[in-house]
Amino acid sequence: MKTLQLEVETRYWQIGNLLSPLVLGIISALLSIPAGDVEDVFTAPEYPKLLSPAPITFAIWGPIFIFLAVFYLYQAKGVVSGEVSKEVNDVVQEVGPFFILSSAATTAWYLLWLYRIIWASVLSMFLYLVFILGAYLRLGINRRERTLGQHVRVTIGWSMYAGWVTVAAIVNATTGLVATGFRGPIIGEVGWTILVLLMALVIYLAVLFTRNDFVYAGVGIWALIGSWITWTTPTAIPNPTLATVALVGIVVLLVAGALRLYLMSESGQLSIFQKLEALRSHEPEVET
Repeated sequence: MKTLQLEVETRYWQIGNLLSPLVLGIISALLSIPAGDVEDVFTAPEYPKLLSPAPITFAIWGPIFIFLAVFYLYQAKGVVSGEVSKEVNDVVQEVGPFFILSSAATTAWYLLWLYRIIWASVLSMFLYLVFILGAYLRLGINRRERTLGQHVRVTIGWSMYAGWVTVAAIVNATTGLVATGFRGPIIGEVGWTILVLLMALVIYLAVLFTRNDFVYAGVGIWALIGSWITWTTPTAIPNPTLATVALVGIVVLLVAGALRLYLMSESGQLSIFQKLEALRSHEPEVET
């Protein structure tokens, strides 16, 4: 693979990307000490709301962290030797400040949420989402020719990350409304929750059909499954109406995914099996 002399700007971004999660993680840990027990930091039981995915839903952070760790190490290639492939150089330049800014935003969200400065935390969450989407767009997720290895190192992690932070922003916004005393005027809390679910469904469908991002849509399915578990568990927040809406949303996303695959095949693009074979052999995929 052809290597390039590492540009000074690229190295600065690499070092910033390496250090920012570590430094901000240490700061978060130190500032968390005065708060004492942080067990309920993510659940906020003092702000009860219908839109509360089951605890198992947050297990998705496991694969997100794994794929982001792969990207974290991948983007740092050449930082010591001073030589880097054009592929890595381009990725680092495209991510630019977004990785660092997203680390800062998530730290701000965590600390503001920990100390229950609710609306400031909601704002930081949406900034977090903006920075993640900035990286997602700059990286040209599913708009660039990439090999299977490049998809593993870049595409999957950022698709999962963007998909999940979308969920988090929506849930945080509902918590912010509850904190102000909002209880769903006119159509009630159930009606407002249904509207939020429909809005989320539209977002995931739009990304699926405009970006062919099955990973992003899959995160939406996972979030709906988590909500469905909450609304069907007697000891949680049982609600047959919302459970039915969530189930319909799951089915819609699954059918939409299958339909998108069919349309990709019918439009003359590679079938999914040919596509995987082409990626394994490092042949360029057909741009969609």
